Amino acid sequence: MKKKFKITIPFIDWEDGGRFIDALDLQTGITYSYYEEEFEDMHLPENQDVKNYVLKRMHLIRSGAYDDAETEK
Repeated sequence: MKKKFKITIPFIDWEDGGRFIDALDLQTGITYSYYEEEFEDMHLPENQDVKNYVLKRMHLIRSGAYDDAETEK
């Protein structure tokens, strides 16, 4: 079974320009909560699935597709 994640962007840090990303692993229930740059810097093998998933969707993330309704703009 392929691992699936649900991504949300609870807030954007306008001072640094970085998005805070929540990636919920739908199989295990673990939520990975990191800034965009931190996902890019992940090196541990157990984090590679979520890292790859998030990085593959960066074009959608940057366009706001995963922003929460409450995310301030």
